[in-house]
Amino acid sequence: MAPFACTRCGKCCISLGRHIRIERSLSPVQYYCRVAVSGELLPVSVQPELRELFASGDQDPAWCPFLRKDAAGLFTCTIYQTRPRICREFRCRTMIIYDQCGREAGYVKGRRTLVSGDAGLEAVWQKIPSGADDTSLKGILRNHGYRAESLD
Repeated sequence: MAPFACTRCGKCCISLGRHIRIERSLSPVQYYCRVAVSGELLPVSVQPELRELFASGDQDPAWCPFLRKDAAGLFTCTIYQTRPRICREFRCRTMIIYDQCGREAGYVKGRRTLVSGDAGLEAVWQKIPSGADDTSLKGILRNHGYRAESLD
């Protein structure tokens, strides 16, 4: 398995924003948060090197309250080291699919949603049975000249 690499697009944190709420402020950089999905209450701390970015307050009220957009336009989790379990376990990409030349031809997000501009891959994908496990899926792709790598 290949390691998951975050692209810092912010989509997950923007969508999870309604699930993470500040319950109590302990200081300007320490909070107790409630995760609506699990009911978990946990302490979080804004990372020292991100405190200025956090204090900028440049965020949409629908986002996670700890998500900020930096000067380069990338999204940053200001509590990354103390983030909730739901955030630690979330993967927007679960598999990367490569063509015969080793170039990325597409990726899988969630359980089985293909994102690709490769017409050949999209045609093969349509023929894969919905209940196919990862081993079967990889075998089918391999038979059509693609290589799939799961992300952990």
